[in-house]
Amino acid sequence: MPRLLLNPDIVSRNISRISKKSIDHNLEFRPHFKTHQSQEIGRWFKDKDVQGITVSSLEMADYFAQDGWQDITVAFPANVLEHKLIHALASNISLNLLIVSIESLRLLQKNLEMPIGLYIEVDPGYGRSGVSSEKITDIQELINVINDHPNTLFKGFYTHAGHTYAARGSEGVKTIAEASMRRLSDLGHHFPNIPICFGDTPSCSVLDEFGPVTQLSAGNLVFYDWIQTKIGSCTPKDIAVMMECPVVEKYDDRNQLLIHGGAVHFSKDHLIENDIKIFGVVAEDWGKPMEENYISSLSQEHGIVQCTRSYFESINIGDTVNIFPIHSCLTANLMGAYHIEGKAELVDHFSKQHYSH
Repeated sequence: MPRLLLNPDIVSRNISRISKKSIDHNLEFRPHFKTHQSQEIGRWFKDKDVQGITVSSLEMADYFAQDGWQDITVAFPANVLEHKLIHALASNISLNLLIVSIESLRLLQKNLEMPIGLYIEVDPGYGRSGVSSEKITDIQELINVINDHPNTLFKGFYTHAGHTYAARGSEGVKTIAEASMRRLSDLGHHFPNIPICFGDTPSCSVLDEFGPVTQLSAGNLVFYDWIQTKIGSCTPKDIAVMMECPVVEKYDDRNQLLIHGGAVHFSKDHLIENDIKIFGVVAEDWGKPMEENYISSLSQEHGIVQCTRSYFESINIGDTVNIFPIHSCLTANLMGAYHIEGKAELVDHFSKQHYSH
């Protein structure tokens, strides 16, 4: 069976790097836990004095609340249909949600029984979700409605510059991120002294100045992955997870390996280079990619690894190959467990804990 391998030393180094950057820039680090989804790994952040965290769902917030986290932001527009779970969580922790529109805000307030914090999600140019940073009147109206209700507390602005993922190279990331910072600076002129939470791994990895931002909430930088090396966020030595997949067949006429490792393990996220789809890159070891050997296609359980002739000849049926995933967040979510060399038990994971109930 495929296994997701985890290197705790690399994880620790990645956490330390962003923690130091946050301290050096006088920023509060509120990491996004959607990448690792693990109570145990979450405690490694606690060891770095992290107090508040970010998650992607109320169920995930509950999972981490059970491990003692008391200040949790759900970085997804508030779903008014989940008011019972919102109430249950807000009864026990300091819960923060994201709000985008007056309509959803009023519906949320209508059923609200406990105080909650609200961030207004602001779009810095990404175009996925949030109020445009230029719509000052709309933003002010949201603030007014939040402040007019006894159970909603305005916590600031939340923003995600996800369009940095289109960059290839750190300078490209900086160009996109700095444009987002200019938008946020303009926003800050209209709303001075309001906290701004900013989170995407490429920006947080490469920026040296964060302008009006007061909080960082990136998540992927705990593990990184192969596409982050291409974006310019990290080097291969920073990738903390890799898939171990059994080789079940060899195809001599086309230098290909058939592995047990498919879309249900990796997802179908891919990178296109020279018109070739790449779903993962073979790794000789931690920090040692073999780029010329890569997953060229995936079906549900199967993966095809395109090889150089020399690598093909070095592998036998029954061996395993290690693969740097394209997207560590999705791969970790699908695998639902981590294996550490020399450690008998598995590192816990939200998806397995949650779906087992």
